[in-house]
Amino acid sequence: MKKIILLSIVVISVFINGCATILTGSTDMVYFDSDPEGAKILIDGLKVGKTPATLTLKRPGFSDKEVLMQLEGYEDRRFILQKEFNAIAILNFGGFVGWLVDIGTGSVFKYSRKDYAMDLEPKAYNIRELQKDTLGRLIVPNNENSFFVYDEEVGYKILFN
Repeated sequence: MKKIILLSIVVISVFINGCATILTGSTDMVYFDSDPEGAKILIDGLKVGKTPATLTLKRPGFSDKEVLMQLEGYEDRRFILQKEFNAIAILNFGGFVGWLVDIGTGSVFKYSRKDYAMDLEPKAYNIRELQKDTLGRLIVPNNENSFFVYDEEVGYKILFN
């Protein structure tokens, strides 16, 4: 009888245990904003919205998620979403099924930061890379917003509004 109880405890602890996927889910809500607003949000190359936006993202697992914010006339902002170990996964103890589920759903990690607010810088142009017209004047791309012109040789950065 004691062997049956012991065997039952072992089976329960190996196959039926709490896992992070069940207790905390497999997605996180992450807020993105930019100054100025209206920047495209691309995650791993796929457009997922425009700022400001709160997005439901699948948990990262062992992979990194790269975010790119793009707005016409402004420099792109590229960053990796920060993640951390999901401590609830420890409840799997020695149960390989719970670990497999958490790893498969990505819930072994969760996003540690839930909001990203980015200041976008006006687009910069290198003076040496700008084309010239027939009179030798620099042709700056048509842009409704502010932009920078940078002269590497002298080290000047000029803001045009």
